[in-house]
Amino acid sequence: MRSVNLSRYIFDTGLTFAVLWMNADGTIYHRFGGRDSRSPHQWLSLPSLEAGMRAGLAAHASHEALAAVAPDPEPLLIEQVPSYIKRDKGACIHCHSIRPALYEEQLAEGSWKRDMIWRYLPPSQIGLDLDRDDQRRVIRVSPDSAAHKAGIQAGDLLVALSSQRVATASDVMFALDQFPTEGGKLSVAYERSGVPGATKLDLAPGWKTVTAKEFSWRSFKWGLTPAPGFGGTQLTAGELTKLGLSEPPEQTPFAFRVTYLVTWGDNQRFGQAAMKAGLREGDTLLSIRMPGSAGNLMRDLTSVDHFHAWWRLTATVGDVVTLGVLRSGEQVEIELTVLE
Repeated sequence: MRSVNLSRYIFDTGLTFAVLWMNADGTIYHRFGGRDSRSPHQWLSLPSLEAGMRAGLAAHASHEALAAVAPDPEPLLIEQVPSYIKRDKGACIHCHSIRPALYEEQLAEGSWKRDMIWRYLPPSQIGLDLDRDDQRRVIRVSPDSAAHKAGIQAGDLLVALSSQRVATASDVMFALDQFPTEGGKLSVAYERSGVPGATKLDLAPGWKTVTAKEFSWRSFKWGLTPAPGFGGTQLTAGELTKLGLSEPPEQTPFAFRVTYLVTWGDNQRFGQAAMKAGLREGDTLLSIRMPGSAGNLMRDLTSVDHFHAWWRLTATVGDVVTLGVLRSGEQVEIELTVLE
């Protein structure tokens, strides 16, 4: 991403793959790529790529070109951002490095707001699931969701969200990203059995907030605080059985072995606190209890990434968290205070 103007080429930089179909005057017709918590390849297929290309050509044919290339609004190059300069080694800049650098810059400037975490939300955020190959087509509408209440049905073809015409799931995610966190009425144009239709989704304040599981795939989570200060490797069903922890498959507990404590870098205070509290490499984390919680919160988690996202989004600075670990066949409780 070195020398790429981020004021002109606007897309979800947390992805593994992204395509922009655009005009030389700077107009972006459609986007392609994206993912959700299900898979990095959720929206990547050859039929959907071809459909996006055809939509881009159609948009280009009808586009009224500007007289000249529009000037960039305050050109932004990541290699000129101070928070990136301090770690820049002159090598290739990866897409996923962009957002953490901008986040650090916003923190330093005092312009960061917590709701800025939520970016490029999946269609499921408004209650829609789309066909992987024809990403205009709605295949499922979640009951009681904003889309359901607005009357959108399975089988409908999305035409536009707000001013963004839809050819791909990435178009939907871009339209959602541009809509304010404060909510409001999001206009949706669609076709149903060839008949045009229109409706508005009523999005309440805070509608962009996603679950920790949906957020867990994003590498951006690693820069957020508070952090637990440790991590590890999830135990397999066989390892759980050896430890005497196996239950019926649908109830198998989530557990992981602590393989590292973060005692280096900018966030070393978290790992040092965990070590001081008594946590050790090799411990198996079995349970988490937070003030006011009922039972073992590990039951709600599904992966180590989910654990890290969940901690950063839900842990409250100053709270004392009780960790239940298995060490040399014995269960030990550790009290860890959440640091800022």
